[in-house]
Amino acid sequence: MAVRPVLTIQDERLYQVSEPVKKFDKGLRDLVRDMFESMAEEGGVGLAAVQIGVLKRVLVIDLVEKGFIKGAFINPHLIEASDEMQEGEEGCLSVPGLSAELKRPRWVKIGYQDLSGNHKIVEGEMLLARAFLHEMDHLDGKVFVDQLEPSIHKLLAGDIDRIKHGLPVEHAVEPRYRNKKKTA
Repeated sequence: MAVRPVLTIQDERLYQVSEPVKKFDKGLRDLVRDMFESMAEEGGVGLAAVQIGVLKRVLVIDLVEKGFIKGAFINPHLIEASDEMQEGEEGCLSVPGLSAELKRPRWVKIGYQDLSGNHKIVEGEMLLARAFLHEMDHLDGKVFVDQLEPSIHKLLAGDIDRIKHGLPVEHAVEPRYRNKKKTA
């Protein structure tokens, strides 16, 4: 279908809560296809619809190369999360050039609907749990840099401010898990 531009944190739409999907039709399948293409173009492992300007509760994840799954998750919601936490590197296509350590649950159970509207459940741990929670945060109008521990946020404040003003960070660091862009 089409590669769509990924919004950055200067765009206010990223801070809005996405609406539930009610129509499971060709339009939804086209959106998901565009999301996978846009994510692949940017070398990402997850993408929420809001990141391409669509305020619908849709996310896609592609972690096959990391030994996990690839799929589209419609109207996802957290059912359960472990008390055990993991600290790991996190980055975001909407916050280009920046990554930071963030604590998240080590394991999650997510309820969602598939492209036909069927209700399903999936469990994930480590990087997959992190990806689910990161993308689900987007659906609730949250960006990972706003959830950093205050000391880390303070250290990165200058770079975050540059991105919010449409400028590149001075010493860009992409997360290690990010897929490399495919060259033509």
